[in-house]
Amino acid sequence: MASSVRFAKAYRALGKPKLQTKSSFCFLAEQFNAEVGPAVLELVASQTGRFDEILIDGKEIDAATIEIPDVWSKFEFTYKLSSTGEADVYQGFQQLLIECKAIARGKLPKEIYLIDEDVCSQGEEFLDSRLRNLNSICQLIVCLADLAHYHDEKLRGEEYKLIFVEDDGAKGAKTIALQPSIDLELLKYSVNSDLLTTLLESNFDKNPHLVKERSIFRASLVEFSKDSADARERFKFLVLRWDEFLRLYNNNLDTYLSGFSFHKAKQEVGSAELSIADQLSKLISDISGKVLSIPISLVILIAIAKAENVFESTILVLGVTLTSFIMAETIAAQRLQYKRICHSRMLLFSSHEKKIEIYPEDLRVYLRSAIRGLKKNEGVLGRSLWALRFLAWIPAIAAVSLHSFIYINELDASWRNIMVAAQELFGRTFCL
Repeated sequence: MASSVRFAKAYRALGKPKLQTKSSFCFLAEQFNAEVGPAVLELVASQTGRFDEILIDGKEIDAATIEIPDVWSKFEFTYKLSSTGEADVYQGFQQLLIECKAIARGKLPKEIYLIDEDVCSQGEEFLDSRLRNLNSICQLIVCLADLAHYHDEKLRGEEYKLIFVEDDGAKGAKTIALQPSIDLELLKYSVNSDLLTTLLESNFDKNPHLVKERSIFRASLVEFSKDSADARERFKFLVLRWDEFLRLYNNNLDTYLSGFSFHKAKQEVGSAELSIADQLSKLISDISGKVLSIPISLVILIAIAKAENVFESTILVLGVTLTSFIMAETIAAQRLQYKRICHSRMLLFSSHEKKIEIYPEDLRVYLRSAIRGLKKNEGVLGRSLWALRFLAWIPAIAAVSLHSFIYINELDASWRNIMVAAQELFGRTFCL
């Protein structure tokens, strides 16, 4: 297997001879150097190309076997890099970007050696800033490919386009294409793809809102790239203005989340208003049936007026008084329930009242209107409960007053008899 890293090691040991063409170089040593032999063998092991000619002390050596004597005075050879693409050894960045087609799809070879710049990478180690930037752009391409609706490959795969669609219900679908194409200018820019990695399709199980966030990203990309007509220019513009695009996406996402939050808050306010209003309505319904007993109790006054004796009248008065007492206590219990409803209203709306200044204008108006309406209902109901509790005692007071007026003489005589009996009782007690 070809290894550009082993080639770099051998090439450096040979003194980094200049390329005669874009894929071949010649080496000449006119005096013995102990490092040349191992470097040549390392070059063979790298499998990155072939020797066109090897001369040691003027004698041609078989390139298939390459037997190097222990001592020599002149060593020269011509080495030609493989043209099959097996070895990732290039003259420089320009050749790398032109000939390595996989880069346009975000696939950067694990091992790369660039001869003119003497830049070598191995695995995830990119010591040169340009290679690091190239790797970041490749990661961007991979993420964009995951986020794209589909890929458009034409001209025998030489063009690789990423298609993004924004579905606008009012104006129809908007479609843009990005064609990844990297030039030397883009190698000056690093792209942070951390945000995009969180939007990958593989994260669906981790983020329930991922579908909407991916849609917002696509819509933001369409909005950001709408002024560019060429697919390659769109991609380049995106890389050059990546930070600006991220701000646009974050603003759009914040707008969506805020709108979602405000819509949820509006639903909560509406549900709370409906719940409190329903509780108040039930309380009024419970009271309305009991209030009818107050005028019915007043009818007993007629029976008291027509009673044949004081005993019958007294029984009727006691009945009316007991009814008024029960009614008054029932209304008192209803008032306690009313206070609990008022307290629940305060709890339900307190959190929204604290955040009212950050809510949009329509939600602020709606919230204030709901609170104002409920407070008004509570005030009317509270005063009604006080009035009804007072009215509940009117039949009892009226009955006692009428009974006292009709039977004042009998009551006075009875009172006198009671007092005399009490005096006699207390008198005997003291005597004893």
